[in-house]
Amino acid sequence: MSETTHDPQPHPPSSTDDAYSMKDVIMWRRKPMSVGVLTTMTMLWVVIEIYGYNFITVASWIAIFLVSTLFTWANIYRLIYKEEPSMSAIGISESTANEMAKWMTQSSEDAARWVFKVGAQSEWYVFAAAVVGLWLLSIIGSSSDLLTLLFIGTVVGMSVPVIWVKYDYKIREHGKRLQMQSKRFYSMIDEKVLQKLKAKVKVNAPRKEEIKEKKVE
Repeated sequence: MSETTHDPQPHPPSSTDDAYSMKDVIMWRRKPMSVGVLTTMTMLWVVIEIYGYNFITVASWIAIFLVSTLFTWANIYRLIYKEEPSMSAIGISESTANEMAKWMTQSSEDAARWVFKVGAQSEWYVFAAAVVGLWLLSIIGSSSDLLTLLFIGTVVGMSVPVIWVKYDYKIREHGKRLQMQSKRFYSMIDEKVLQKLKAKVKVNAPRKEEIKEKKVE
């Protein structure tokens, strides 16, 4: 009597597609979440900056709304299902925490590499552009508060990467043209101004023989 054995069905691989991704939100791959982040920051900025409410007041209102909504939902859940609502679905998954930690680490490393590259390895015009940009940022920061800067940063952070990915080739072409023009401008200044100044300094400099004669006298 032969025994028939059935191969066990393979379990589907665990998917991490539902994990939270800052990159997906910034690149508008998850449009509802991206719209939610942008709308929340806009409403928070309008309520605090335009209408003049305090941040603690707004945070308290939001907390009251969330607690009231959860209280109403929990009581309706008890009446319908005759049991307590479960909190098992509330929490941050390990993949989400790891991804957020990796993003923060990568952002810090990229910032450190950028500072080192601009300060020690880049050409003079890159250094000058970075200094001018940071100076303008300091002026903007002195005339606005942290919330406004966070709002501007959110809007810029959720618009510039998408534009860069969409028009990457054209932006790189314009960047190369500007780089070539700046090099030509620098070489023209070096040829017409700096070289002439060096030549004049060499002509007006006292010769070694004249210095020796003055010492002998």
